[in-house]
Amino acid sequence: MLTLFSWIVSSAMPSLPIKSVLSAEGARWFFGGFVDNMSSPLLVWLVLCAIAYGSFQNSGMKKLFHRKHTQKKMSYRQRHAAFMAIALLCVITAIVIMLAFVPHAVLLGVSGNLYPSAFSAAAIPIMAFTITFISIIYGIVSGSYDNTNNAVKSLYAGFSAFAPLFPIYILAMQLYKTITFVFL
Repeated sequence: MLTLFSWIVSSAMPSLPIKSVLSAEGARWFFGGFVDNMSSPLLVWLVLCAIAYGSFQNSGMKKLFHRKHTQKKMSYRQRHAAFMAIALLCVITAIVIMLAFVPHAVLLGVSGNLYPSAFSAAAIPIMAFTITFISIIYGIVSGSYDNTNNAVKSLYAGFSAFAPLFPIYILAMQLYKTITFVFL
């Protein structure tokens, strides 16, 4: 509808600053800039969250949280793996605090604020990495991963759960970029 609207309005009222997607310029923009239009931090976040979800689910940590609510007993290996996961979470949290929350920290912005800064730009990747790393360590220690191949498979297992979001992302991003092309 936007394509048809931009064509009609730009043809009927050429004095308006509306560009047509069906013009030569619009066709060059659409086909030549498609990859640039799709690449954004949101796509990277979607991929990282899919990796984190797959490793979290396949490592057994998801079952650990369900087990915690049903009060079932954990095996020795699961308790040891949970302790390791908590210890790693504390270490990673301490590192992030030292890198971002102390005065003159490396990840603070030029003005010393958290936003905008390297930390605010990397908050979601840091969380995704933390979940992925802790999940893989938990899976190895608890015995959920009996070999390296299973640990690697868990990294792409989340893409099946996130698969419906990728076409939605593509359509939404292309609509947004088309709106900015037509009106701005």
